[in-house]
Amino acid sequence: MGKRLENKVAVIFGGAGRIGSSAAEAFWSEGASLALIDKNSEKLATIKQRLLKGRREDQRCIAIESNIESESDARTVSQKLIEIFGRIDILLNCPAYIFRAPFLDHPVEELDRQWHVNVRLVFIFSQAIARVMKDGGGGKIINMASIGGQYPEREHTGHCAAKAGIIAISRVMALELAQFNIQVNVVAPGPTETVPFSSPFYLQHPEVLQRIESRTPAGRIGHPEDHTGLLVFLACEESDWITGQVILSDGGLSLV
Repeated sequence: MGKRLENKVAVIFGGAGRIGSSAAEAFWSEGASLALIDKNSEKLATIKQRLLKGRREDQRCIAIESNIESESDARTVSQKLIEIFGRIDILLNCPAYIFRAPFLDHPVEELDRQWHVNVRLVFIFSQAIARVMKDGGGGKIINMASIGGQYPEREHTGHCAAKAGIIAISRVMALELAQFNIQVNVVAPGPTETVPFSSPFYLQHPEVLQRIESRTPAGRIGHPEDHTGLLVFLACEESDWITGQVILSDGGLSLV
């Protein structure tokens, strides 16, 4: 059986993060060439070096240091990708920023920052890449959200608002881009072992994490690798008839 992403070009925005780097390894193992985009150049270099150790002859991996802060950045990066690869088949958007505070104490500046990172940057880059995909005959766009985009979470006003926003934008994208053979879907993880869970708050309040684990039917928080099989499926041709969907990957947490 062939590799499911063989001869495909996948772009991962937020490629140095835990979910982005796990997806990179999964896409790479399925035969894709990769463009990893992130502001953390040191982590990008480490991930790229690790991937290239298992390189197949027809695979390429590049790392681009950028946070896609403007439409100009998005155009510059997308043009560079076209010059290198000639096309883009898959875009995974997973930049992330989260801030925790009760609603009455939540700074509006943190609301703005969460919206900027989780929604605005994804919108800008998706727009640029979707134009490339349209000209190339189609593609796949996968946006990472959170169960917080559909279910309220205490002390996560900005996070829930931003993730609900990216879900809404993704559905409109799916509706409008289907005519160009571009499928757009959302993966909404439950609590996952990423940077926030190693933050001072959780180190000082281990009972909060324990409470989340006890509420989750699967009995634990997720790991980045728990989502990669789903991401590969949404990136490959097996999911061509699926678009505009929000798929929860949460160990059953949304059921309780």
